[in-house]
Amino acid sequence: MRVVFILLFVLHLSGCVGLAVGSYGTFENKKEDFTVSSERNKFDFGARKQAYTQEQLIELWGNPDDSYTEGKCTVLSYHDGYNWSGVGAFVFIIPIPLAVPSGNNETKLYFINNQSVAATTEYGEVIGMFGYMCGSNECGFNAGPVDSDKARKVSVDWCS
Repeated sequence: MRVVFILLFVLHLSGCVGLAVGSYGTFENKKEDFTVSSERNKFDFGARKQAYTQEQLIELWGNPDDSYTEGKCTVLSYHDGYNWSGVGAFVFIIPIPLAVPSGNNETKLYFINNQSVAATTEYGEVIGMFGYMCGSNECGFNAGPVDSDKARKVSVDWCS
């Protein structure tokens, strides 16, 4: 029984090591060259880009969770799980999250004249950190924002 517990514990570790605290938030990606999959909220990036009508997308993914107009775009929004906000600590190899669900991640598809032009997807990531951390083949001390090269909110200038 002890071996099973240790094995389960080790399998849930993140592969990172350090002593740090951080805050967690949401980022967005912009996708212009994509083909949607028949599975809701999934894209096929190896396939050739295809323009979709709103009707074709609804046929593939079902009715959107929300739809609205933004500039000259019609936007269809699909929920893709929860997004989380909060803080967490990392003590040696043990992550200690103190996060709560704060809304839904969304996949948004933008249409102009009933033709898809782009999509955005949301995902969660550490936005700020204080401490020393090793992960993803990198080690270092951080104090302040991290992943500052990533967009917290994508500018939808194609709808202007």
